[in-house]
This record gives sequence, C-alpha cells and structure tokens, in this order.
Amino acid sequence: MSQAPQLVNNLPASERAGMYTQLPQADSTAAFGLRVSRQFAQCRRKGEQLALLWLEIELRTRPDNSLGPAERDHLMQTVSLRLRNRVRGADEVVHMGEQCFAVLLVAAGAAEAGLVEQRLRQALRGAYGVDGRLMQVGVRLGTAVYPQAGRNGAELAEAARANLPEAGGD
Repeated sequence: MSQAPQLVNNLPASERAGMYTQLPQADSTAAFGLRVSRQFAQCRRKGEQLALLWLEIELRTRPDNSLGPAERDHLMQTVSLRLRNRVRGADEVVHMGEQCFAVLLVAAGAAEAGLVEQRLRQALRGAYGVDGRLMQVGVRLGTAVYPQAGRNGAELAEAARANLPEAGGD
C-alpha cells in the first residue's frame, strides 16, 4: 500500500503530471456528440439546459519561434490539469484534437456559462512553468447552450466553435 505513492513520487515530474491529466479524447465533433449523448438524454427528460464551452489554446512560442513536441505536450498536459481543476466534477471535459477542449456544463444555462467562461479565461491564459521554463498561452472561448443552439452534442460543439472570437483576441 505504501509502495504506490513511493513509485509515483519517484517518477520525473513530467511523467507524474501526465498520470493526472489524461482527459477523455474525441477526434471530431461527431465523436464528441456520441460521448455526451447520455447527458443530453437526461437533460431532455428533466427539461434542463446544458452549456458547452469550446476552448482553443494558443501557444505563445519563444522569440526564436521554437517549441519542441515534448515541450508542447508537457504544456498541454499542464493546461488540461488546470482546466479540469477549474470546473465541477459533474462537468464533462474532453480533449478535442491538439490544442482544443470541449467542456460540457451540466444543468447550466447562458448565465452560468458566462461566469465559467470568465473564470476559465482568467485561470488558463498567462504563464506556465513547464520543465523549468516559463511559457505563455492564450485562450479563446466560444459558448453555446442547449436547446437553443443545438439539439445534440455535435450541433452544440459546432455552434460553440462558431462563437469563438478572432485569433489573438484573448
């Protein structure tokens, strides 16, 4: 029993971080729609709303424009951990491709989504310490609410993506 924590603590920080930041992944909005279909069915039965936040992370490279694959992976792991820790346990966070995330806010409408959007924008953008280096990220967020913006997960994800501000506008 005491061996497990010891083994985890002996791993390099980058490997330890990856153990706790493994979010479910979907490679398309259709796959995301299938993944969250149960939440939509519950909402229909209960007459509740759902809100979806679509996040695109903008990696700000160093002046020499270099950011290696390992650095990019570690940075995205750190961002995903911060993201998961800033939403409720009942909310669904899915990694959508290389630098995108979908956050399904259960039993939340536009007002709640707006508050979460502000909180996430503040929490996620800025400086990250990764492997002893300081790295910067920006974040763009788009929101869509069920049932007004879509009747299923794929439609809602597309609507939230359409609501993203222009690049560089965080």
